[in-house]
Amino acid sequence: MFENTIEPERWTTFVDGGIWLRLAKVAATGVSLSGNAKDRLDALSAQYPQWTLAADDRDEFPFWMGDGSEWRTFQATPRRRKELVEWLKRHPAADHWREDDWRQLCQDKFPTVVCALYALAREGVWPVDRWKEAFYAWSQKTHLNRPWRLLAPVLAAAPDAQLQALTHPMSYWLKQVAGDFKGHEQRFFTLARRILSLESENKKDDGGATADDMVEIAINHPVGHVTEELLRWWYRRTLEDGQGLPDEIKSTFTELCDTHIDKFRHGRVLLAAHVITLFRVDRGWATQYLLPLFDWQRSEVEARAAWEGFLWSPQLYQPLMEMKAFKTAFLDTASRYGQLGVDGKQYVALLTFAALDRGGAFTVAELATATRALPQDGLHEAAQTLVRVLEGAGDQRSDFWINRVVPYLRDIWPKNKVHASLVVAECFGRLCVAAGDVFPEAVARLRNWLQPLDHLENLVCGLYESGLCGRFPEQVLDLLSRVVGDQTQWPPSKLSACLETIRAATPAFETDQRFDRLRTYLRRHGHE
Repeated sequence: MFENTIEPERWTTFVDGGIWLRLAKVAATGVSLSGNAKDRLDALSAQYPQWTLAADDRDEFPFWMGDGSEWRTFQATPRRRKELVEWLKRHPAADHWREDDWRQLCQDKFPTVVCALYALAREGVWPVDRWKEAFYAWSQKTHLNRPWRLLAPVLAAAPDAQLQALTHPMSYWLKQVAGDFKGHEQRFFTLARRILSLESENKKDDGGATADDMVEIAINHPVGHVTEELLRWWYRRTLEDGQGLPDEIKSTFTELCDTHIDKFRHGRVLLAAHVITLFRVDRGWATQYLLPLFDWQRSEVEARAAWEGFLWSPQLYQPLMEMKAFKTAFLDTASRYGQLGVDGKQYVALLTFAALDRGGAFTVAELATATRALPQDGLHEAAQTLVRVLEGAGDQRSDFWINRVVPYLRDIWPKNKVHASLVVAECFGRLCVAAGDVFPEAVARLRNWLQPLDHLENLVCGLYESGLCGRFPEQVLDLLSRVVGDQTQWPPSKLSACLETIRAATPAFETDQRFDRLRTYLRRHGHE
């Protein structure tokens, strides 16, 4: 029923409670207990005077629905240092049944708490659970520097066993401290290296290789905490291109890039997220140690981790993209789209931006090959990216269509109609609407990709609100006739208004076969 690691004191309490309950229940029936039993019950009742039998007999049931509040008591934590030291010795861990305000005390009276913990540490006493609560309490922005100044010396000299038990809360606290701590800088690096040393002992850890979100795992792992704290310390400086990494972190970052230590992958994920800055500041180091991590041919596990880190907040930085090693790995990632999980969307968006920009890092053939290597889901993301970019072009939509989108569709987008789908048809319909003044040219180029859609509300509403029905009735009628099928279950709310605008602009279309079919479709669904 209990873990092997349960504290002796808690185990004794559980055992005493079980014995007391049974003896007390027997005594409550009026049966006379034997001498040994009566002596044991009297002793336990004296030791635990707060224990009483439940008036409603709930203690006879293995399960009872309730919040348990009636079983809990509260005790205030001592406010004086000497009393607090003795209290921590007696209560090294929180008791679920006896609540206290230790965590609040850590925030309100942290000098007293720090002094008490410091005094205990000098005696070789480490109430680990209390330390954990304290670190999380001190991680708030208002309680960072003062505990650091007092505790840095004792933590740097802490025994490995205690430090290992505290790695997660302490590394999280150090990550918060790293942005603006003052003093004891060498101890800061000592603690970082010790945490990494302790965390690297079990080399069988897969570093999140099979997880869906490596970044989320990394930022919540002690190795990830250490990586982030070192990066935050570094970002406190004024960074310049080519200045090189400082010695304080360079060796540690190099060690994190050692792919023989699986647990360091949590650090590599986060270094990859900062690859552009690292490349700009120290191109030589980044080229030697960091960029090889992105190579799928070298290691699929490491490459996936690196790309997920990079795609956490991706940017197109041309000097980096022009590096042969990175460029090759970037293009190769298209064929690994399925391995990126949710980050695949970020990759496709970046690839599409690169293809629209034509900044010189890639040839048209390279971009086309990569785009056509995407699976259908990836092409859907590319089509949706085109829509978002064109819709966001504002007054420059026409120019953007002519100078960016048309070359993309002509040179990059797959020509094989095997890639046609409902998603592509819906995106290309929206792309036509977003083209604005060049709507006729857009319909002419994309009409063969259009097909009857199941969900038309957004597309047709956008078409009506754009005012294109009156300006380009011929092309609007062509688009509507292709996306509205006889089997489309729900007529778009603005379809009738679109047809009326088309008829008003060009009355001759009232006898057009396409117009007549759409009007018949509306009537069949109860719309006049």
